[in-house]
Amino acid sequence: MKKNAQIHLWLETELKERLEKEAKEYNLSLCEFCRQKLIENPPLIRIENILEKIQTILNKSYGR
Repeated sequence: MKKNAQIHLWLETELKERLEKEAKEYNLSLCEFCRQKLIENPPLIRIENILEKIQTILNKSYGR
């Protein structure tokens, strides 16, 4: 696939920081993470994200 276009985005700092944190969790650059988000998350990543959110909620409810 030929890459011949650029997209420039203006993001709020909070959103950019959140995306950078997520990209770091998957060991990806911010650019690659955004590309993957734009294409569409594969089912496995969506499942992992949902499980992480559930784990976070459980940890908060049990005081961990």
